[in-house]
Amino acid sequence: MAATVPVADLLARETTLSFAGLTPADQGDYPDAVSSEARCLDPDPRPLKDVIATLPQAGSGELWATNEFVGVDGTVDTEAICDIHGLDVDALEDAAGCSLGDLATRASSDPLVRIRDHQDIVDERRKALCALGYDVKFRWQIASDRYSIINPQEAYLPIIGALQQRGETAAFGWASYRDWGGLLKMFVVCPGLEHTVSGSGDTEFDDDPDGVTSVGDSDEADLVVYGGFETGYDFRGTQTLWAKPILYFPETGAVVPDTGRRYTRRHYGRATDATHERANDRVPINEWWKAIYDDIADRLVDVDRAIRRTRAIAYDFEVLPFDVAACYEYWGLAATYAEAAADRATTLASPPSRPTVYNLQLSLLIALLDSYEGSLASDTYQEYIETAGELLRKPAMMIQLALREHDRQTDDECDRVLPDDQQTLSDALEDIVDIPGIEVGDEGELSDQEAQRLNNRVQRKLTELQSPE
Repeated sequence: MAATVPVADLLARETTLSFAGLTPADQGDYPDAVSSEARCLDPDPRPLKDVIATLPQAGSGELWATNEFVGVDGTVDTEAICDIHGLDVDALEDAAGCSLGDLATRASSDPLVRIRDHQDIVDERRKALCALGYDVKFRWQIASDRYSIINPQEAYLPIIGALQQRGETAAFGWASYRDWGGLLKMFVVCPGLEHTVSGSGDTEFDDDPDGVTSVGDSDEADLVVYGGFETGYDFRGTQTLWAKPILYFPETGAVVPDTGRRYTRRHYGRATDATHERANDRVPINEWWKAIYDDIADRLVDVDRAIRRTRAIAYDFEVLPFDVAACYEYWGLAATYAEAAADRATTLASPPSRPTVYNLQLSLLIALLDSYEGSLASDTYQEYIETAGELLRKPAMMIQLALREHDRQTDDECDRVLPDDQQTLSDALEDIVDIPGIEVGDEGELSDQEAQRLNNRVQRKLTELQSPE
């Protein structure tokens, strides 16, 4: 029996649909660790399969151009053709051996012109020649003769099988789309990929004292993180379906784009035909989703290192020549969200004027969850959460970016902070330790021994989590 999808979900221009569980047979509850206040969660979530059923059943169609030089009755407007810049009517008549009027009378023209070759160009001169009976070719700007659309439903249904094989039947998340499904961003969270980042009183590495020294905030407790991925497409001019790893913080509902590989599939071939794809040295899309899941699992090895590094760097806004809200604005946030994030960051920091980078990125994400008024599928929202991701991935570079933007906007030479020899952005911690107002702990990164032990621990956990294919 086919899943029942509310008609309103099929007609909405833009919406966000939450899911928990893969199919109607799954329980459909969120894990206990997930905050009930988190945005994008639903008290009665549907399964992922039903959400996928609301996406477009897209396919390739015929392309037509409107020929304004032909009336609805088929009459050719020769006067308008004579006025076209760059079209030599005299040369055309000499080559044809008759007048423009005769050409128009002989032609059997239509105001709608079928475009048969995607690689040719549509312009006024070609339209005019077509109106006069000449066989000309047109180009579809967003496609080529290799273009073969990946149907969204066919592309995303294999996610269910891939996650079932990995034991992730409790996966949850949400899909946000615009333009009736023409643009999609979907987040899939995998509770099986759970990882705990220890607080400053870490006992995991007690036998090795070379851990990161944390500074600043009052929220240095153990932190639970889930792995997952974000995926999307845009049929309004692009030719790829993409996916990339994310981190999900269940206590707050915040999402951070992670450092893993960005996967893309162009719209050619037969993505859902495994035999055809293998014959053309491409990975079938069901195996593609399995590879993405495994990449996410591998990325958890670096979570400790990234979060500890952001906890080891603090901004002292009593020394820096700008406040917390201005810092967020220097990173490109609108004032409303900058102020909301600043309020939370200073509330959590100890003392309030010295938040860590971890606090700054988490406060930004929560402010967006609580306050963002636009579509979650919008480019602006994507840019904002990417900013939080950059704070996690490249904390030293983001500090320099804020300082450089401050220096660019100030007219007073005395207020400039970034040294002349640091105008090129880098993510090396040694490039920020001497900047007034920036405090870095004793160790900015995990040692090789720590990373290896963490890798071994995660690999043991993955062995337990992953079921055989």
